[in-house]
Amino acid sequence: MKRLSPLLVAFIFTVVTVLSGCSGGEINRSEELKGVYETAQENLENSFQAETCDYDLVTEFLEAWAEGSGVEVEKTADHYTSLLNPATGNGSAKNTTILQCSVHTDDIHSDIKALAMGLACLLGPKEHDNIRLIVTEIDNGQRLGADEVDAKLLKCTDFINLSNSSNYSLSVTGSETATATIKTKAKTNAPHYGQAFQITMNFDKYADPYRFDKKSNYPDPITTIGNLLANAKSSGKLFEIASFTSESVEGYMPHKVTAVIVVDANSVESITNKFDKSYKSVEDRFNKIETDFVYTMTETKMPSKVLYDEAANGLISLMYTMSSGICDQDEETGIINSASYFKSIDTKDDLTVTVDMRARTSDALEALSSDYEITSGLCNMKYSISKAHPVWSSSEESDLASYFSSIVPQAEDESNIMLASNELDIFAKKNPNLNAISLNFVKDVSKKTLSNIIDYMDRSKAE
Repeated sequence: MKRLSPLLVAFIFTVVTVLSGCSGGEINRSEELKGVYETAQENLENSFQAETCDYDLVTEFLEAWAEGSGVEVEKTADHYTSLLNPATGNGSAKNTTILQCSVHTDDIHSDIKALAMGLACLLGPKEHDNIRLIVTEIDNGQRLGADEVDAKLLKCTDFINLSNSSNYSLSVTGSETATATIKTKAKTNAPHYGQAFQITMNFDKYADPYRFDKKSNYPDPITTIGNLLANAKSSGKLFEIASFTSESVEGYMPHKVTAVIVVDANSVESITNKFDKSYKSVEDRFNKIETDFVYTMTETKMPSKVLYDEAANGLISLMYTMSSGICDQDEETGIINSASYFKSIDTKDDLTVTVDMRARTSDALEALSSDYEITSGLCNMKYSISKAHPVWSSSEESDLASYFSSIVPQAEDESNIMLASNELDIFAKKNPNLNAISLNFVKDVSKKTLSNIIDYMDRSKAE
């Protein structure tokens, strides 16, 4: 296994010097830790010169750093590491502040500043409650570390998510979210036509359905195939739907969608041509985001049953008519007010479609849900919706959000930060009472960010 750079020794020496040489109290603690932040960043850059790495190298770095700085290696796992700095002075072991950051092992350079910030802040002020740093792995878009983190480690007073960003901003709550379920009876009869085809689309990325930048704007496979069938239907082509299914991982875009259709002989050539045009459009999208995909239309075994026309036409209309992706966006500011995606589809028993939706406000979510209910009714399908709730949030009873809101601009115009799913979604499911904020910082305010976090955790200033 590749070993870390010997320059890590210099980093450990610097940390030890800071810890042992600052007992006089004349120098502000955050000023002392700025040197640790700079050294951490430098050594991370020297230790991880390649763009990609194995997570065990990250663990090795953190273990060496913990040994030199006097903090505990609390937990190591395949995809995350937890370090603990126990309470000191007037601090309490009953209270814990969690600092959390991720490393993209397929692009570790993008996270070096955030990790360096976490390492410096973990050393904390002279007097502090328990401070825990959780470093999680993200690889190929999959939040491996967050999925693996033990829920027991998420019990805390305050949770601060750290991420390097192009904008200095604070999020104190995630978006409002709900899941709609749209159903009808999947009645079947024998097929009327003679040639069956299977249309399949899949890709190997864990795609975030709520990120809409060009580099990660994946085509929704359910919408893609739905639009293909709707286009064929509106052109008068004759076909029936035998099945329509999807495969997905919770929190990500469906990665595989398969539809089996039975086509009239006179419509085969036309539908094949329409598929070719659809393929070209998808290919252009995937080429922009440099990800492999499979999108095929192949002849398959004739099914014994197909959906009644009423159910099939309702499904096609629903997929074509119902908004997915960005649903409501301000034309002047570009702010995304609401978005959704087709979470799953299944025709094995009842015909069931689930749609996940997010919005900046409860009013925007309610308006989106109302539109979906109307659309479902027009497609002769029954609509229901789960209870709306924020995916994560800071507690109104805590000082955490109020403290940072007074010194960091809130991400009011950063709707993508707010709507996009992230690790906080996963942590909040494991700890529904999680009191969290997400702190996005840039290089020119990194030292200011460090000072703010250290001052917040300073129990010598507590009343």
